Amino acid sequence: MRILIVEDDPDLRELLESILSAKYTVDAVGTFAMATEHIDGYGYGVILIDRNLMGSDSGLSLISPAKIKNPQCGILVMSAYGTSEDKIEGLNQGADDYIEKPFDIGELLARINALSRRFAPSKILFGALSIDISLRQVILNGDKVILTKKEDAVLFTLLSRLGHIVSRDEIIESVYDHPGDITSNTVDVLINTLRKKLGAELIKTVKTRGYMIEHP
Repeated sequence: MRILIVEDDPDLRELLESILSAKYTVDAVGTFAMATEHIDGYGYGVILIDRNLMGSDSGLSLISPAKIKNPQCGILVMSAYGTSEDKIEGLNQGADDYIEKPFDIGELLARINALSRRFAPSKILFGALSIDISLRQVILNGDKVILTKKEDAVLFTLLSRLGHIVSRDEIIESVYDHPGDITSNTVDVLINTLRKKLGAELIKTVKTRGYMIEHP
């Protein structure tokens, strides 16, 4: 799953990015403009939004475009504004959760996990191909498809960005522990083996930009 952190405090932003990067693909930005660019350009499973950005109560304005872009995205507002009225306003704007600063990191992680479970589709159908996200199980024409560890990682990296282009470099960073030792040709080989197993039409090539799996 890919997560966007929108937080103007650089220390908190770096801390959250460091912690979440151990489990998720993470983008972290500090301004409204950068947040808008990332929301437009990527598909996120969860977005953490600092309500007050650079002294302006503008964070809530990011919720609507994020939900329009991807209704299945879970949005958690982080804010020092902690009254009941503040929380109600955030939730009424479309946020799925609201946590008051300062917060316990363990609680934040639990809320992120809850959002990821809540909004993650359990199964996606591409004609005769059925992919169970929670079980990481692939069925084609009623038969289970056996994938290697790396094939599995590439497939589910693409599925985590469903409908969006994923570059070769992004795939390498998501799949390999030591991405600096891997060439883009390695990704091409894995994509070709996935196409042989799952059908050539599933994974699209976007010339010079990378690969994508479109919404069924």
